[in-house]
This record gives sequence, C-alpha cells and structure tokens, in this order.
Amino acid sequence: MGRLVARGKYLFEGAEKFYIRGVSYGPFAPNSRGEEYPEPERAAADFALMRQLGANLVRLYVPPPLWMAEEAQRAGLRLMVGIPWPYHMAFLDSREMKRDINETVRKTVAEMRQFGETIAAYNIGNEIRSDIVRWHGPRAVSRFLSELRDLGKQIEPDALFTYSNYPSTEYLDLSFLDFISFNVYLHREEDFRRYFTHLLGQAGELPLILSETGMDTIREGEDHQAELLAWQGQAAFELGLSGFIVFAFTDEWHRGGAEITDWAFGLTRRDRTPKPAFDAIARVFANKLPPKLTAAPKASVIVPAYNAAATLGDCLASLRTLNYPNHETIVVDDGSTDSTAQIAEQAGARTIRLEHCGLAAARNAGVEAASGEIVAFIDADACADRDWLYHLVETITRRDVAAASGPNFAPAPGSSRAAAMASAPGLPREVRARDADLAQLCGCNMALSKAALTKIGGFDPAFTTAADDVDLSWRLTASGETLAHAPGAVVIHERRATLGAYLAQQRGYGKGEGLLAKRYPLRDAAEDGIYAAPSWIAAILGGARVYYGEFGRGLFQTVYSAGDSYGELPLTIQWIAVSAFCLVLGTMNRLLGVIGGAGISITLLAAAARAASTPLPKARSGFAARIYLWILNLLGPPIRSLARERIKWRIETARSDRFEPIKVTPSDSSSVLASCREALIRHGLAVAETDGFQSYDLEIVVPPLVRVPINAVREKDGRVSLLWRTRIAPRRALIAAGIALLVLLAAGLPLRAALAALILAAIGTAVFAFVRARRVSAIVERCADEITNQHQISLATATAGKA
Repeated sequence: MGRLVARGKYLFEGAEKFYIRGVSYGPFAPNSRGEEYPEPERAAADFALMRQLGANLVRLYVPPPLWMAEEAQRAGLRLMVGIPWPYHMAFLDSREMKRDINETVRKTVAEMRQFGETIAAYNIGNEIRSDIVRWHGPRAVSRFLSELRDLGKQIEPDALFTYSNYPSTEYLDLSFLDFISFNVYLHREEDFRRYFTHLLGQAGELPLILSETGMDTIREGEDHQAELLAWQGQAAFELGLSGFIVFAFTDEWHRGGAEITDWAFGLTRRDRTPKPAFDAIARVFANKLPPKLTAAPKASVIVPAYNAAATLGDCLASLRTLNYPNHETIVVDDGSTDSTAQIAEQAGARTIRLEHCGLAAARNAGVEAASGEIVAFIDADACADRDWLYHLVETITRRDVAAASGPNFAPAPGSSRAAAMASAPGLPREVRARDADLAQLCGCNMALSKAALTKIGGFDPAFTTAADDVDLSWRLTASGETLAHAPGAVVIHERRATLGAYLAQQRGYGKGEGLLAKRYPLRDAAEDGIYAAPSWIAAILGGARVYYGEFGRGLFQTVYSAGDSYGELPLTIQWIAVSAFCLVLGTMNRLLGVIGGAGISITLLAAAARAASTPLPKARSGFAARIYLWILNLLGPPIRSLARERIKWRIETARSDRFEPIKVTPSDSSSVLASCREALIRHGLAVAETDGFQSYDLEIVVPPLVRVPINAVREKDGRVSLLWRTRIAPRRALIAAGIALLVLLAAGLPLRAALAALILAAIGTAVFAFVRARRVSAIVERCADEITNQHQISLATATAGKA
C-alpha cells in the first residue's frame, strides 16, 4: 500500500491509477469505550466483509480510535477520515468557534498521521448548509476551508485533503483541495450522467469522487437499490470519476443521540446479512476500471506534426499505453525540416510525409489514410492519459453523437515562468455550451465519427495554423450534430517555453480568428462565450453570478458567467492604437494627451489586474510569476488582435493549390451559392450566409462601411443569376464620429474646426471604402467565371445598382 497522489484529474498509487471503491461507515451508537463505533470484534468482521465486497476505502464521519485505524491497516483498507465540526451553524460569526474548528483539524491530523498511507484523505467538512454559505458569502467560506486545508498540510504535507460538497453549494471555489468530493443522490441515469459530466468540467484539473450516493430500501425496495447502484457505479467510472462511495455499508446508523430506524441505506442489514445491492456493487468493484466498453469500434489516432522532434517521442510513448483494444496511430509529417518523420517511424507509427501545407491539410491527410470508424486527434506536443481514447469513444458511442472533446492541462510547472506560461491568456481549450455539450471542440484533444467528418467535407485547408477546430465545430453544429463533452479524456499539453514562442502562437491564433471572421463575419461572439469564466473585470466587480433559489435553498445552485464582453477592450490593438494616437496629438493639445495617457495606463492596469486575478499554484505564485504573467497579458492579446485585424481587412487571393474544388449540382441553387461563397472567401472576402431572416442569400462584409448582399435568381432558361447591390452600413462609423466629435470639443477645438476634421476623415474613409468596394465587383465576376468553367453550368451576374 503506497501513498496516494492526485495528478492530472486522477488519483495515483505510484505509476498506476487508483480508483476509490468505497463505502461509508457510521457513526454508530457509542460502544463500551464511549467511541462512536462498534466493538473491535464487530468492526474487524465488518472490515472483512468490506474486503469481500471489493472495497478499498472506508469513509468515516468522525475520526476513528487508534485501534480501528490499525484494524483497517491489517485489512488492507484505506480510510477517508471525516473531521466533524458545526457546519450547520454560522461558524464564521464566532472567533471562539473558528478557533475550536482549527484545533479539531490540528488534533485529528496530528493523531492520525502515524498511519501514513492508510489515511487516503482527510475530509475537512461535509455539506455546509447553503443558507449558511449564502450568509457568510461563498468567498469567505472558501477562504476558511482553504485555511483548514493549509493547517492540515503544515502537519502532514504528503496527505490528501478534500471537502464533501453537494449540489446546493456547487458554486464554492474548492480549487485549493487535492481532489473534489460530491454527495449526490440522483435516481435517473440520464440526469446522473449529465450532472456528473458538468461536475467533472467544473472540477478542472482536480480528480472528482462521488463521496455519497445510495437509496433507502424501506421506501424504494432492495431490488431497486441494487439496480440503481449497479448502473451508478458503472456510469461513474465510465465518465471518468476517480471514486465511488456507497452510503452506507450497513443499515445500522446513529445520529443526534438516537438510533435511525426509518431509513435503510445499507448494503447490509443491521445483522450484516447482505442485500441484493451488495452483490451488485461487488460486481462493479471486481471489474477492471474503467469498465469494459460495450462497443469498441476501430479508432485511428492522428498526430499532425511540424518540426516536432522535441516532443513527438513522448507523445507516441503515451499512445502506446492506451487502454483501448482496437486502434492505430498515424503521424502526418507536415513538411518538417527536423527529424520528426524519423522519430515517428522508429516508434512504429504509420507515417505520412507531406509538403508543408498547414494544420488542416495535415489533418485531412490523416483522415483519408485512417481505417477506423472513429478518428481522434492529439497534438504532437501533448501526452495522452492512458484512458484518453476510451473516454472519447465511450462518449461518442453512448450518446450517438458526431464528436467529443476533452480537457487539456499543462504539466506541473517547474518554475515561476512555466507557471505563468501555463496560465497565459489565449490558450486552447474546449468551450462548454451546456452541462454535457460543447460549443467548440479543442483540436489537441478530440475525436469524431469519420462518417460525420467526411459528410461535411473535412477540415478547411485555409486554416493553416489554428481555428480549423472552431470552423469544424460550427459547421457540425450548423448541420444539426451534437458536440459532446468528455471530461475524463485528458491530455497533458506542453505550453510554450519562451516568450517569443508564445507570441508566435498567439499570432497564429489571431490569423485563424481572422479567417473565421471572413467565413462568419456576422456571428455573435456571445453565442460562443466560455461557460462560467468571466473576464478579469467581471471577477473584480463580483465575478460570476450564483443561482441560490428562494431562501438560499435551491437544490442545484449553479454558477453563471457574469457575461462581461468589454473587459478585454483595453488589451486590443484598436484601443492601444487610438490611445497612442491621442498621446501623439498631445503635443498639440494637452487634453488629448491626457486621454491618450489614460488609455495606455488603463491597458497597463488591465494587464496587471488579469495577472493578479489569475489562479496560480501556491508554490509558484510569487512576485516573479505575476510579473511574467503581466508581460504575457500585456503582449499576447494585442499581438493576437493585430494578426486578426490584418486578416479581416485584407482582400487578396489565397493560394489556389490549398483548396479542392467544390462540386455543384447545376439544378441546386444552394449548391451554387455554397460554391460561390467558397470562391469569394478564397479571394479574401468576408461572406455571411443568411439564417433565413435576411432578404439576401449571401452578404459580403467589406470593412469599414460597405455591405454587398447577393441573391441567386433562377431564370426561365435555367440559368442562375447572381444579383448584388452595394450598400453603406454607416452605424458604427457614425457612433465613432460622434465620440470623436465629443473628444475634439472637450479638447477645446472650435465646433467648426472639429466638424472640418470629421468631414476630412469621412471623405478619406469614404474614398477608402469606395476603392475596396470597386474590387468586390471584379472579384464577384471572377468567381462566377470560375464556377462556370469548373462545373459547366450557366451562371450570369448582374449588379442591381448601388444604394
């Protein structure tokens, strides 16, 4: 028996995963010694029966006497030691009560530490009432629990500490714990799986265990209890939980000075005769975990790699240990100039060599070569957890969905700089939509049905560095497919080692976002907001909102994003450019200089606020890490937004060899429009599709003022005509002009001078917009000719005038 450690969302004993197979025990009526446990002979017999059940952990609600810990040690059982204190009272209102709680924790840990690895964890609390949490405030309660954890760690640094939360206080920040525990009683499998998928996501990098579940056999019957616990145990481990604890081992239960006789949650009766649930749980505990899949279709793991010699070996080594019976590994070398291909071949992976065409093209090459029904993707600088592929495929097959994606975590930081890099802004992640669904997949950790991927045309080769996963996600959801969250599918993803590498990564992400803007120019960013992750300014102003319910007694009290979309504005290139321009004008007008200086100061403060509010590991959260994180926040977002805006404003023809022709059915107007849209985007235009509420079929968006709606009209002779008109969309320009006028007047310029300046600016903007608009007509004509020549269809174009 070795010491347990928490690592990468799972518990480990040495190099092997450790799954908690547990039962709760007690409290009982006082024995002859006055202890809240049975006599030693009864406890020894109970422990032997627990071993017969297949349990490896006993959850206790009060600290055990020393003899009992020794008996558990002899039986090969670990203990999760509960530390009781008055959770049902307003404990933070009394200094004396806080001192007593601290002393209880100190005394318990000091007394139990002699049993070492037998103590699986200390449970520093259990279900603080939701109305008490609301009274004290979530932050104050979290801070107090964190102090209790720190006190215990000072006495026993290697021990694990947890707290048993429950749905009514789900919103508590427990990120300081070694693992998260939840008491949940849900009797419908669909609700159970959905809620624990949600909790696994909320737990982040920490392991999650179900610390209490069960059913009362007096009201529900023994057979129903057995049925419930059988599927709950199966579901918990399939989802990726690290432990499952049944409440309770026996019907014998004593609380508040009285024997409880009107509840019967035990796996055994009071006389310790087993109920049917005993055998049901024994079968779950006896099996290898996670449980064997009912269906295991062949999967192809695709690793796109470009100059990845430094990390590819570790990636492939992790894939060789995957717990999945039927898979192949394909490395797509995207024109590397280092030894990437040789490393892949030496590792025994199937290797495909390409000229350098970019990330999406490499993914498509891997898909074309794949023989599996499921295609999974991992980056060459990531390492997969042993059960990574298992959880992705399990989610796809069980929910019958097109795709699933899981989290990626940084390796444990070895320095302050590494800790800052792991928490830098703009890192890749899956974006949650609902409890068990995603709005976006994350390309470094995802799997898809090959049929669904092929049906929508695969990845768009235009995305050479990033955002191909976002584009794919949006196309899948637009076609009616569901993107599932698989929080148990974990990869450890290396972060950039240097500032230069990080900024190059952000520049690439910005380019990808610019291409997304061309494909989806009118898409509302609010549709894709990150679930329960407010910006730094929202955090300072109160953070995410909590649903408490009436009298603070809501059953499922969930955290909701504060929804602030303007908090990041000071870190954009637009804000910085305007502030710098005003600062330069300060040589002529003092007020403009003050405005520019204030804008730059706000940018510096915004980066500092972000750096200060970002959680870091306690051991790596010093001044050096915060300064480095401030630099990352100050440079990363502006560089990313600059790259994004450059792509958005650019009109140019992309390399034609990166695009495959789109097949068009001559009789299908929608196919003609799809082909037209692709051609326009290839020529550098931003093109929006109608959602059915607009009067156009397509609309070209040409910053800053021009919109070009396009309609397809079928003529009597069978030809398809594309009609378009150029129109002005001045709303944003007028708002900007109004703000500029107010600033100029506040700076002391006479009204005539201010108006003259605005008129000159308007003329310049209009000329710029007119020149860009003239290019659009030529591009539309060219695209129509391309479609006509490629697909032998008659496609006419005509302008419907300008408005």
